[in-house]
Amino acid sequence: AEELEVERKALTRDDPKSGAKQLTENEITSATTLSFCTYELIRSPGIQQRLHDEVVAAFHSNGEMEYDVLARLPYLDAVVSETLRMHSPGVKVTVGQNIDIPIYAIHHCEEFYPEPFKFDPDPIMPENRYKVLPYTYLPFGAGPRNCIGMRFSLLEVKLGLAHKIKNYRFSICPETDVPVQYKRMLRIGAPKRTNVRIEKRV
Repeated sequence: AEELEVERKALTRDDPKSGAKQLTENEITSATTLSFCTYELIRSPGIQQRLHDEVVAAFHSNGEMEYDVLARLPYLDAVVSETLRMHSPGVKVTVGQNIDIPIYAIHHCEEFYPEPFKFDPDPIMPENRYKVLPYTYLPFGAGPRNCIGMRFSLLEVKLGLAHKIKNYRFSICPETDVPVQYKRMLRIGAPKRTNVRIEKRV
């Protein structure tokens, strides 16, 4: 067998800093996505219950869930994907202002999503994904330079959401902001606060 040559390179002083920065930014985006998932689920009790039923059936009796099982939960995937569509990064622009790719506008365009401001995971279920036009769903960008942390972020969010939904029921409380109020963080929009009522499931 032919031996492959591997280029060995010492770490520079900036490599650990760069890696730590990337992990920190990933934690912030995952936490923000979980906050938005919770916000949408408290406003849609039927969706929350359907997700809970799917998630509970997937956990082992010891409270663990294997990666391949997590990766095959279609409704969990659709809920996370719909959350990323509804709350994708973006800013409001004024008339005449120069813009780059307006991801938020694409995700909220009636031409691509018939009810763009309604949280509905069903159109993003596997059997409907073929209807989503190319480059109209861009929470992680697209092409060869899309988000390098996409798979890790999705895994982290899905696992976190599965554990939350398995053990707790979330609902709107008097302090819940409807509609959600945004604050700017790094390159993403985050909810200013996510006040919810939490009940332990029995």
